[in-house]
Amino acid sequence: MSKKVVTVKNIEIGYQKKIPIIAEIGINHLGDLSRAKKMVDLANQGGADFIKFQTYVAERRYDLDKNPKAKQFIDWTKKWQLSEDEEIELWDYSKKQKAIVFTSVYDHETVAFAERLENPIYKIAAFEITNRKLIEAIIKTKKPVIISCGMTNIEEIKNSIKPFEDNNIDIILLHTVSSYPLQKKHSNLKKIYELKENFNHPIGHSDHTHGTDIPPLAVACGAQIIEKHFTDNPKLRESDNFFSITKDDLMEIRFKIDTAHKYVYSPDFDQADPEKYMRDFRK
Repeated sequence: MSKKVVTVKNIEIGYQKKIPIIAEIGINHLGDLSRAKKMVDLANQGGADFIKFQTYVAERRYDLDKNPKAKQFIDWTKKWQLSEDEEIELWDYSKKQKAIVFTSVYDHETVAFAERLENPIYKIAAFEITNRKLIEAIIKTKKPVIISCGMTNIEEIKNSIKPFEDNNIDIILLHTVSSYPLQKKHSNLKKIYELKENFNHPIGHSDHTHGTDIPPLAVACGAQIIEKHFTDNPKLRESDNFFSITKDDLMEIRFKIDTAHKYVYSPDFDQADPEKYMRDFRK
């Protein structure tokens, strides 16, 4: 297990640290700025350590030359895209609420705008780990990165993180399965052990299942940060709202993962204390 610790703002992520939770608002606001602000408030109230958005220009988010089927995704995400002025207003509002916010970016041109927003850490989606121009632009910022490892094998992950390692950029790897939503039986949490064995970086889990069951199991497997999609209305079918958690779910996850971390990784455990009496009976 890596003993590395990555610090973002005042939050420490890694070995024997409290497990932070990322509330991924993403584009669940569906382009409604007032709703996005409301979700920031709810995530704050629910105890999120980080709140994550998605910052993009729809036409640059997908490559139509490589995949003509991407047009429908461009059409959807364009409807839910905030303008630059709205993004600035949302970030200013979030900071006034004392929220630690960051974002995913999907092309190298958007990195410059994210820097204007004072983005403290970059999330690279699983779809973008082969995007060399994006990787190079993020490296130039010298900021830490969170890299989603969906749809990848160990060699692909090694290749994608090498440029960051070569430039001494702090890295956090997230195990995830790129399916939206994901059936719990396909969570493949054993992959967390594989990542821990192969990489000297903090390891986390991005969960796309319904409900609150998987995050504490991921922590028991060694996840050091948890990400869940977040909404104010899971009845909505658009974007990721329908499998996202609410404020109450977030509070429940906080309790569950803190309990899992305490009982699995407590640094205070001393074998002599709970077993002292029984040791006298050994032959």
